[in-house]
Amino acid sequence: MPHIVIPDDDPPVYQGHPELERLRTLGEVTVYHRRATSPEEFLERLRPADIVLNVRAYSRFSREVLEALPRLRLISVLGTGTDNIDLEAATALGIVVTNTPGASTVSVAELTIALMLAAARHLAWADRTVRAGRWEHRQGSELRGKTLGIIGLGAIGQEVARLARGLGLRVIAWSFTPDPARAAACGAELVDLETLLTQADIVSLHLRASPRSVGLLDRQAIFRLKRGAILINTARGALVDEEALADALEQGHLAAAGLDVFAVEPLPPESRLRRLENVVLSPHMGWVTAEASARLTRLPVDNIAAYLAGQPTCVVNPAALAHPRQRG
Repeated sequence: MPHIVIPDDDPPVYQGHPELERLRTLGEVTVYHRRATSPEEFLERLRPADIVLNVRAYSRFSREVLEALPRLRLISVLGTGTDNIDLEAATALGIVVTNTPGASTVSVAELTIALMLAAARHLAWADRTVRAGRWEHRQGSELRGKTLGIIGLGAIGQEVARLARGLGLRVIAWSFTPDPARAAACGAELVDLETLLTQADIVSLHLRASPRSVGLLDRQAIFRLKRGAILINTARGALVDEEALADALEQGHLAAAGLDVFAVEPLPPESRLRRLENVVLSPHMGWVTAEASARLTRLPVDNIAAYLAGQPTCVVNPAALAHPRQRG
């Protein structure tokens, strides 16, 4: 039987979950419920694995790590993001990578809208003041009639567009690969990136981290945003220059931000974002709903079962399937 390792179930997802018992019917399973304290410990956890179920994005599968794992044939990722895996190296080494597209689309889109509303109406600040015994008001803004700029019109971006249209927002969008039919289906108007940055009252990020997207909102782009705009990021922290963002928020160039993702997670104590009252922070919890969690815990196990049955599903790097390692 294959040896299946979950090296990073911290915070716990599979601990005590029925899907863990289903996984045990597919192979010998080892689960670690605390984060590895060093790269060496992480690698030791992985050494016996034929299959890895990757729960957390903090686990980095670099080329060096992958080259040290001659037994490894499959990494089944919980979620859609694979920026923590060197896909080029995985493909060259014949390691198949699968993910779970669509499992958290609705949950992340709904959190995006929640962060928009919270940022526009200063809800985090209001909660803190009431708890502190103060009864104060801070003027917010309505969303209806405003322009939402969506960067990345994949499944989540499209769902955000549909929800935003229901709130009376005009929706404009930009993608690396613009698709007019996709935009029309969700009520978004395709524009170039410069137009989006300068026209949108709210900008929401929905791109995967990739060499093209990392740092897309650099200092120059952030300060091209409309004065008084709101920035929402439920995608990946690496898309944004956080120091430039903090400057724009401190200086009043941006009115507010709603952030669920960060360049370093957990958000370090020294981060300036922690000290800003016009930022709503959440701990990468876009997918943390009962409905999305049920899908997300089931689908990586489904992918492992399909792979072992010789019918791999949701493969991110299909070229790896032709590698000799996969015939071993």
